[in-house]
Amino acid sequence: MRVEVHRRVTERHPQLTEDDVLEAWRNAYYEALRPKSPNFPEYLWIGIDGKGREVEMVGVMTEDGWLIYHANTPVSSRTAEEVERSRRRR
Repeated sequence: MRVEVHRRVTERHPQLTEDDVLEAWRNAYYEALRPKSPNFPEYLWIGIDGKGREVEMVGVMTEDGWLIYHANTPVSSRTAEEVERSRRRR
């Protein structure tokens, strides 16, 4: 399955490389479908890159894999709150 990182990710977040994002995606420890997203079906992942940093990633499934169009490190407080709310509902 192919995973593509949109070029905007590294343009907006120069502290991340495409390899950083792909490594974090492969090492994701959290994955959730975001049902309230205007881009539904949109997914959120949090993973660890090769430098040991937590990376938040947002993307969608495509015909041949995944497109990650947002990534950031460290994980934003808004994303951390979203994860916490999700865990409390379970």
